[in-house]
Amino acid sequence: MQDVLARGPNFVYAAEFIRERHGEDRWQRILEALPEPAGKVWREPLLVTGTYPFQAFKDMLTALERVVGAVPSEETARMYEHIADRSLTTVHKFFFRFAEPSFVIKRYPILWQRFFLAGKVEVPVAGPGHAELEFELPEIFLDWLGPACAGYSKRAVELAGGSDFILSQPERKHLGDDIYRLTYELTWKE
Repeated sequence: MQDVLARGPNFVYAAEFIRERHGEDRWQRILEALPEPAGKVWREPLLVTGTYPFQAFKDMLTALERVVGAVPSEETARMYEHIADRSLTTVHKFFFRFAEPSFVIKRYPILWQRFFLAGKVEVPVAGPGHAELEFELPEIFLDWLGPACAGYSKRAVELAGGSDFILSQPERKHLGDDIYRLTYELTWKE
């Protein structure tokens, strides 16, 4: 497995999402469809404070698609809306209700560190109804980032009172080796 690590909230709340949305039987079928060593990761007790290979997460998404027949991008976006709901504490949610969506989006670099040990995020622009996110990430994130960013950002913007959230297709630039820069534009109504 690749050595890109993800923190526990991705795993714990993704498993919870699948169980709630698709049922325990399908969750067990997904676990059976996983290749080793991804299956070992998902069958062990998952902890919010743990770290796990991100490749195991991606393998789970592939198994989810095969078992459930879900459209990967749509299911990942829904999953990350759930992960946003579950990972943000009651205090965060209360505070977000009194904040503007741009304030919430400005916190993306801090939130990213709560989920991943690889990559970095910057927010060069964040104002009323508009923001830009710039990610520098290993290639393993490329097909996952758009839907996950859309789901998580949509929920965060809604918690801060925004609506009609739209995430643009990214600008992508290969920086060398295994690293890419992706820039997304986010828009919403205040």
